[in-house]
Amino acid sequence: MNAIDELITEHEAVKTTLRVLDNISHRISTSATISQIEHIEQLFEFFTVFVDKCHHGKEEELLFPAMEAVGISREGGPIGVMLSEHQQGRDLVSKMKQDLGAYVNGDGNAAQAFKMHADAYVDLLNYHIDKENEVLFPMAMKHLSAHRLAEMKSGFDRIETERIGQGKHEAFHRMLEDLKSAYLTDSK
Repeated sequence: MNAIDELITEHEAVKTTLRVLDNISHRISTSATISQIEHIEQLFEFFTVFVDKCHHGKEEELLFPAMEAVGISREGGPIGVMLSEHQQGRDLVSKMKQDLGAYVNGDGNAAQAFKMHADAYVDLLNYHIDKENEVLFPMAMKHLSAHRLAEMKSGFDRIETERIGQGKHEAFHRMLEDLKSAYLTDSK
């Protein structure tokens, strides 16, 4: 598997968590309560560790600089857009965490705020993933040499070990399977 294929495979795991979050958001809209706090906290860990520190880390530290080195622009170009969307995602996760904290502390209105931020996050990341898969990654494959992609894959492995840690990747996959069973039974 080359570096770009690895990012595409990771996108599939992210899309699974987005479907789970969307399902939870729908449940909040019908009940005006948040009853899945433990599962939401698991999603937060996935979004913070796997999506942001690991996946976005691979892109921001290795892929984007490699693309810039072959003349693909950051400012006013696709890399700048991706970086801006990464930050928007971080901001929305932070808002969801604040909303959940407020809800747990008795603010009943925080459930709707959580739902609003969750829906925005799902929409943002689904759109972002589609742009990366359909535009940015093909651009990278066209402009980066096989040697550069192999070097990048080694860097990806290092980032994964450092950011996620031993055994955590497998734990995330088990968590995803549990969440799929709880929320996505129709899509098994």
